[in-house]
Amino acid sequence: MNNKYLLQFLLIILLIFICNSCQKDVVEISPKNLVGHWQWISTYKVIPTSATNPATPQNTGINELLVFNSNNTWYKTENAVLVDSGTYSLGHGKYINPSMSTFEYDSICYYQNKIKLKNGVDYYEIDHDTLVFSSSFADRWWSYTLSHSGTKRWVKK
Repeated sequence: MNNKYLLQFLLIILLIFICNSCQKDVVEISPKNLVGHWQWISTYKVIPTSATNPATPQNTGINELLVFNSNNTWYKTENAVLVDSGTYSLGHGKYINPSMSTFEYDSICYYQNKIKLKNGVDYYEIDHDTLVFSSSFADRWWSYTLSHSGTKRWVKK
């Protein structure tokens, strides 16, 4: 009688072991950290084409600075004048479009007074000391800093 219970006990332990060994670990992907001062270097717009495309501080006379603080506040200046500010949150996402292409992206969501701004999301990547915003990272046509498709680049100061 004891052998029967021992065998049942061992089978239960074996089943528990097998079930636990089949579970995949969930890998949580954190978005890249944006904290710091970022100086605008260029904006390429898909449309309209013009002699000032890409736009740069040299051909526009505009010097933009974008600052992300560790307390999740941000602000933007143009020629040392405050033009936008609020709070932000970071995210990481995955989008599979109908053609089965997969887009993985980091995103930043902008808020003012705890309310998300209209179209208040930028999709970004960081390559060394360069921050790149592009709506195409998430297969979108718009983003907060680009009202239409294009790419905006910043360098870390």
